[in-house]
Amino acid sequence: MDLGEKWRELGLGGRLEVGEGFLAVDGKVVDLRKPRLRSLKERAAYLLYLKEIIRDERYNAAIIGAWRSGKLVEPPEMKINTAFLFLPFILTVPAALLAHHLTLQILTGVVAILSSYIALYLIIKSKCIKIDFLTIIKTKYNDIEFLKKNKKKILENPSILGDYEIYHLNARGLCVVKDRAANALSLEAPFGSLIIVTTGLLAKLTPEEVEAALRHEEGHIKLHHMYKILIFLISEFILRSYLIYYVYSNISLYLIGLHLIGASLLYTSLIRLYEYEADKYAGSRHLATGLLKVGWNDVVEDVLYPGYSKLKFLVKTHPNTLDRVLRIWTSSGI
Repeated sequence: MDLGEKWRELGLGGRLEVGEGFLAVDGKVVDLRKPRLRSLKERAAYLLYLKEIIRDERYNAAIIGAWRSGKLVEPPEMKINTAFLFLPFILTVPAALLAHHLTLQILTGVVAILSSYIALYLIIKSKCIKIDFLTIIKTKYNDIEFLKKNKKKILENPSILGDYEIYHLNARGLCVVKDRAANALSLEAPFGSLIIVTTGLLAKLTPEEVEAALRHEEGHIKLHHMYKILIFLISEFILRSYLIYYVYSNISLYLIGLHLIGASLLYTSLIRLYEYEADKYAGSRHLATGLLKVGWNDVVEDVLYPGYSKLKFLVKTHPNTLDRVLRIWTSSGI
């Protein structure tokens, strides 16, 4: 990878070299897998290297065709936000404060956790459409309005676009929703599991990266992460109820607030751990490049403002993107 010309175009001066597993900025070596970025030049060089990995100037638009029972279907519009994972935890707070009898407290809280999760599962399942297979067409055709108005015609005869790339994906009951944001989510319940992806993710990533992202979500289901999260929430709530009833109420109610802060931090840590486990399950260079594309703003922030990024990490449900990518590279020997 020759980045010397691009480095000179940035006007930062000095010399940049790329070797097997390292960058050299004015003779100072940066390990690409365990970077210690001490200067602005080193940070700029590392971002340039990462950007070059994911750069793809062949296509600037994508057409997504979702097929079910041989018919083209239009995915419903729906925003996917992983913050919903906090809803079962949040609903335990009024359950603990409003019910004064310990047994009633525990029963109310457990019902709140399970019912809120099942409700979310059923709402998402009712809105998304399970499809049989996907057609993804990437093109440099500039007339976006033409692409939107003639979607079905293009899917039937993509040659009218001129230069294009087409890919067919066996979706196996995948749920697709219309959302420009690149995201994916998996849910599990006794009556079935769901993997939901947005059209934004399908458009942004290469076919190989989409496969890797779906395998990551499959990892969450295979490793039963959602069940483990529910077990944690129920166990924590039962412990919290006993502590409120026998300890906090006799000492200070402020301890309840401290407990909730500690429990929420532990909860986010658990979710991040499961993200790492799903990454390991699906680990490949395609998952790494897909993460870089989806979380590029997070990567830039992590490289340029590492201190702020570490503080922000405490309240994030997902690990920092660059940390995930480096772990995948290291564990997969990429």
